[in-house]
Amino acid sequence: MTEMQWDGHPRTACFIFPEASGHINSSLALSERLAKKGWKVHYLSALVMKECIENTGATFDDERVAAPELCEGGLGYFAAYERLKEEICPGAKAWEGRAHTENLFLLMKLPGTIEWLKSKKPSVVVYCPIWNRIGQVSARVLGIPHVGIVTIAGFGGFHTILASFLEPEGATFDDFKRLYHSSESNQAAIDSLCSEPYNLDCSLFEEGTPLYYFGLEPPFGRTLGKHTLVTTIASLRDRLCDSLEEEDKLYMENGGSQLHYIGPMLGGDGMKRAATHKSAFTEEERKVLIAQSERAHRRRSELHPKKQEDLVGLVKNAKSKGRRIVMVCLGTVVTSDRAAFGWHGTGSGESITGKELVQSVINGVIDGLSPFSDQSIQSSVKADQTDSPLLICACGQQPDALDDIM
Repeated sequence: MTEMQWDGHPRTACFIFPEASGHINSSLALSERLAKKGWKVHYLSALVMKECIENTGATFDDERVAAPELCEGGLGYFAAYERLKEEICPGAKAWEGRAHTENLFLLMKLPGTIEWLKSKKPSVVVYCPIWNRIGQVSARVLGIPHVGIVTIAGFGGFHTILASFLEPEGATFDDFKRLYHSSESNQAAIDSLCSEPYNLDCSLFEEGTPLYYFGLEPPFGRTLGKHTLVTTIASLRDRLCDSLEEEDKLYMENGGSQLHYIGPMLGGDGMKRAATHKSAFTEEERKVLIAQSERAHRRRSELHPKKQEDLVGLVKNAKSKGRRIVMVCLGTVVTSDRAAFGWHGTGSGESITGKELVQSVINGVIDGLSPFSDQSIQSSVKADQTDSPLLICACGQQPDALDDIM
């Protein structure tokens, strides 16, 4: 397919991101920076993300307006996908559902997303390759330059991530590949994507979906744009190849994408971020969280909304005094309320819970660093003169996150 010549508005960007805080938060920092430089930024995302999106200076549009048939009844994309899966292949396992319906799901979102992009006329599209491949596909149809933001710490561990989806359900990469190519609903969707009016290149869909990508070298290869931002630094990346040069060559030759390791995208002071999924955020839990933030835990920072303290400023102050900085952050899934892999989830019934994982890691860090040799309770939470490291723990919104941490 030869891409159209697109005449977009200069300094205008469209962001397409999911109802997943770990995936959207990095984009918020970029949106904020672009807005401050005079860019117009427009988001297509879930309604729950509206406040943190608009806080960056961007405009927000509800993803449901781009796919009214798919989202009938007010469902967001995640819930709409689950309904579609049950309609097409009732009772199917997760990997089977993806093989049958992922490209149909993509096809149903495409007309509305194209119209949304036409109305905004951006000069670039920024998207999440894992959950929002619609950003890549719609941009290719229109000929708009597009940039993916990959929020895993490098590509080396992606095979393990994929295997963790398949193996608990008794499946392999080959099982997924066979079903993907034999599924009538999937092949019909691909045929539609690769014919009028879209005329996409069939090679885009030869190697599976982003989440169950069986084109193993390189991971994500066909789902990226000409440039891809990765939210870690090159020296700390989970390595796919021995050298960065080999990795860059592999992605350029096989995926057509230049990788840019840019580090964590944190945003400026006061930027709102999306929190972890909290399905049972009761008033009582809110009270507990507020109460915890207003008292000093032996391992808890005294930072809370009533004080004008800034976490980044605290870190800079500690670093200026020569202190070591240690941060523990295990992501937004294990600290969420998601049933399988969240705070109380045990995967397929064979793993420890998210809470047990987080607390064991924090305890291990404390034991390994022996940071409190000076016996100062406050030394862990103040940027003062001490030999102790400043320990920062990202625990999400779980009120019992630091219980029993000694």
